[in-house]
Amino acid sequence: MPAYRLVEIAEHIRAVLRGDPDHLIHSAGGLEDVTDQGLTYAEDERKLRQALQSPAAAIIVHPNHAPPNGNLKAFLLHPNPRLAFAQALSLFNPMPKPALGVHPTAVIGAGVSLGDEVSIQPYAVIGDGAKIGHRVNIYPYVYVGDGAVVGDDCTLYPHAVVMPFVALGDRVALHPGAVVGGDGYAYVQHEGIHHKIPQIGTVVVEEDVEIGSNATIDRAMTAETRIGKGTKIDNLAQIAHNVKVGSHCLIVSQVGIAGSSVLEDYVVLAGQVGVKDHVRIGQGAVVGAQGGVTKNLAPNTVYWGTPAISHRELLHILSHFHRLPQLAERIQALEKKLGM
Repeated sequence: MPAYRLVEIAEHIRAVLRGDPDHLIHSAGGLEDVTDQGLTYAEDERKLRQALQSPAAAIIVHPNHAPPNGNLKAFLLHPNPRLAFAQALSLFNPMPKPALGVHPTAVIGAGVSLGDEVSIQPYAVIGDGAKIGHRVNIYPYVYVGDGAVVGDDCTLYPHAVVMPFVALGDRVALHPGAVVGGDGYAYVQHEGIHHKIPQIGTVVVEEDVEIGSNATIDRAMTAETRIGKGTKIDNLAQIAHNVKVGSHCLIVSQVGIAGSSVLEDYVVLAGQVGVKDHVRIGQGAVVGAQGGVTKNLAPNTVYWGTPAISHRELLHILSHFHRLPQLAERIQALEKKLGM
């Protein structure tokens, strides 16, 4: 793995360097695993005290928390240390850069459009009429269906699936096993038999979206399922047909969103949240882990429980819940007194 001079790291993350600019940094790590040749970060004064006791050679820290000159460690001053550390980690990423070009075992359909500097690796399949943008990396065993569009700078990891006529915006990442554009779950019952409703719509994924391993986004029955720009979807999430997810939402692992629901911008759904069909979750709302959304939720509110209620209301209920044994004893005493 390459080493970088501190001045190079400072330029990369746009930080102010306090220390030897030529000092070599060989790795980056957290407070528990950083080495004496490594870089770490501290978000607050408590973390900074831990970082100063660690072996780290250099620390990314907010300018307001930086210790006075004379410390043996180097400091990279940045207003958002966690963001800067994330940017620094990209320098030490051990993932090899894919070779450019189309591997001989890849299957490329008729009329496919390939941008510049693409990498299509072994056994990938690109359907007829698909459009692949510039600097796209397609890993082994990826399937891109007929007429699908993959924007610039996208990365499709092994076994990712982009079904026919689905559109991915620029800088979209699909992690292993993610499926975009599988059929929505829709049936109509007649004479005791469930008849499939054809799903003839599509999925549109806007720019800068990341979709985790084995997550699924179903195509619409008609029109489109849409994922807004900057949204991040964790592993094993399920987003049903005709759902509209706004910009910059966070959808954590094992979330299930039923058909035609709407998430406005900056919604957060924690792990294992379930959302029923045809509900709207307001901008900036947060639903805690294992919450069950059964009705529309107001914006900029934190919700918990099933059915999901506001955090304040839940705390009020819990205050009574924990008093239930005492209340039961009082009722029993009253019943005994009344001879009931």
